[in-house]
Amino acid sequence: MPAFSGKITVSPGFETAGITIHYYGILMAVAILAAFIVAAKLAPRYGLSALHVEGGLPRMIIFGFLGARIYFVVFAWQYFGSHLGDIPQIWKGGFSIYGAIIGAAIGLVLYARKNSLPAGKLFDLAALAAPLAQAIGRFGNFFNQEAFGYPTGMPWKLYISPANRPKEYLTERYFHPTFLYEAIWNILVFAILLWLFRKRSQDASGGSQSGQMLGAYLILYSIGRFFIEGIRLDSFMVGSIRADQATALLMCALGLGIIIYYAYDRQKQDS
Repeated sequence: MPAFSGKITVSPGFETAGITIHYYGILMAVAILAAFIVAAKLAPRYGLSALHVEGGLPRMIIFGFLGARIYFVVFAWQYFGSHLGDIPQIWKGGFSIYGAIIGAAIGLVLYARKNSLPAGKLFDLAALAAPLAQAIGRFGNFFNQEAFGYPTGMPWKLYISPANRPKEYLTERYFHPTFLYEAIWNILVFAILLWLFRKRSQDASGGSQSGQMLGAYLILYSIGRFFIEGIRLDSFMVGSIRADQATALLMCALGLGIIIYYAYDRQKQDS
């Protein structure tokens, strides 16, 4: 692919009328729109409506972006501690998906409580839509030339300009496109969740599915993220541990706990 081989110059954005438009921001907007469309379409299967999705989305976006940025800044404090002015410069990238998940979850809980809505069903809708949004948003990393892995000579290798290479790899030209690996994995997760949803669709409106999609999403996404994180060059480190790998394991455990909890709760209701 020309864009991956360095034959095409990749820019993080473009200018129009004196205003710089960043591709990262455009892709984020497209990702949010895609998630809304998916959730709105599936909402009636949970006894909800597109209006419920529309009402909860602003809180999820606000808290999601805050969580994503805070998580990133906290784990990259070695840099931001001496560059405080860079913290609000979100158009340059610098978000953590796990921070976004945590933040969006907080926003969704607040919305559900305020409007007396079933949080489990709302979380399932969000979980079904999230992987597609993540897959789209990941391509923002391509334009920003970030979130790549170790040097490689594989046919799908990604060219990284010298300005964006780590100091220890300045002489290397091609790296693993880990953002692409994660985007592909997210699409697979999206497909699996849709399959699970359709398989259980006859029970969705009755509530037996509440929480199950969320649990499956946390497990499936985190499995892929754990292995992909292992070859990234920009991992947050806590001692010798990659922070996001540790978070992935915690999310897997949380997802399993959610599935067990709702299965037990359903069994109690049936008995």
